[in-house]
Amino acid sequence: MRIYISVDMEGLAGVAHPHQVVFAPGGPDRTDYDRSRALMAGETNAAVEAALAHGAREVVVNDSHWQMRNLRAEDLHDEARLVIGDKPLSMTQGVGEAPDGAFDGAAFIGYHAGAGHPTGVIAHTYSSVTVLEIRVNGVAHNEAGLNAIRLGYHGVPVILVAGDDALAGEAAALLPWAERVVVKRGLGTNVADSLSPAAARAAIREGMERALARIGEMRLYEPNPPLGGQIDFRTPAMADYACVLPGTDRLGPRTVGFRADDGDALYRTCLALTRLATIPAA
Repeated sequence: MRIYISVDMEGLAGVAHPHQVVFAPGGPDRTDYDRSRALMAGETNAAVEAALAHGAREVVVNDSHWQMRNLRAEDLHDEARLVIGDKPLSMTQGVGEAPDGAFDGAAFIGYHAGAGHPTGVIAHTYSSVTVLEIRVNGVAHNEAGLNAIRLGYHGVPVILVAGDDALAGEAAALLPWAERVVVKRGLGTNVADSLSPAAARAAIREGMERALARIGEMRLYEPNPPLGGQIDFRTPAMADYACVLPGTDRLGPRTVGFRADDGDALYRTCLALTRLATIPAA
């Protein structure tokens, strides 16, 4: 059994403010960010340990936060493999590319609610700078949902989602079969009532154990094709740049729409549009 783990940072226990998840020269002191890197490794390793203890022969971890080089390789479980670096396929890099077959299941650790959630901790969808909302077939999708669509296309079910209670509510609607682990309760955009790191790690281990015990019940997330995508950008200028991509339609001052034949194409188009939209925001 091969397990894929995509790890973000905003949904970790003990994290509640943007200064804890990014660092830039001349910006906030990096102490909080470095603490979050350690928290990220702790929750990741809890998931890896549980997977290996309950039947996984291989676990691949994708560092899926920010510039995607947050996890220190020396902090990762010795038996895990790490996908790290500037990734064209972002939070799902490594899926559909494995030389020895598909993954049997995927876990999302440290994930967060989608853009606009009133109490989701640091809630956003792929780009906090450009995106107000992303919809698939008329339904709002967070990062977990969008990633699950591409994984579903490649035959990989999402079996576990860990983050705050806002994420758990969204995952219950989009991925109801997946185990949900709540490591903190959102009290606002930048405030949380959190488990301790040790308690969060224990909860993730237990959640992974439950997920693997039910792996035969897990489903692929495959919304009915053709898939209609819509992205609401923060400004009309961002939509101007995004809709340069062939096959897109300008549906409103800030809204760009497109159609995709499958989940892989939908995901790639979403990435392309959000990246194009950052040009006028730079």
